[in-house]
Amino acid sequence: MTFAEQIFIISTSLVLIVLALTIKRIDWGKLGFKPKSILQGWGSILIFNIIIFTLVQLTITYKFISLPEWVLDQDPLLPLIIICFLQEILFRGLVIRFLERWGQKKALWMSIVIFVGFHMIAPYSWSKTGLIFACLTFFAGYFWGWHFLKFRNIYMLGVSHFLVNLSFNYVVFSVLS
Repeated sequence: MTFAEQIFIISTSLVLIVLALTIKRIDWGKLGFKPKSILQGWGSILIFNIIIFTLVQLTITYKFISLPEWVLDQDPLLPLIIICFLQEILFRGLVIRFLERWGQKKALWMSIVIFVGFHMIAPYSWSKTGLIFACLTFFAGYFWGWHFLKFRNIYMLGVSHFLVNLSFNYVVFSVLS
């Protein structure tokens, strides 16, 4: 990820979040910042992240698909953490919370469409690799949306999102073999 992309994502997300919080005056607790239990739902997050990590690492190690070089570059950790948490606040906290007035199922599916659409802006989007990423983004968006609706824990989702993105940055399986 380039520095310009990082700045764009961070500034856009911050503007959207500030606008949503000031215009709608959304309670932070409803965005997932006050979960009933900070560790509730960790088992499903752990299983999800192990599956995604394994699939991404096998794909990179055995070159099942040709990944663009910029996908595999080692992003600085702090911007990566910030971007992941901002995306979770935006797509799960704000979007799902806003759309819930029409029902949880509609909110979940619409947030997935928006999340995938947001990720389809990348230059590789309309290639074989891009379609595979779209499927991964769809699967992750569904899981994180479902998890948010069930547990309302934005912290756990931010960590999960960070770990998924981090799995593209460091190849572990090739080191082990």
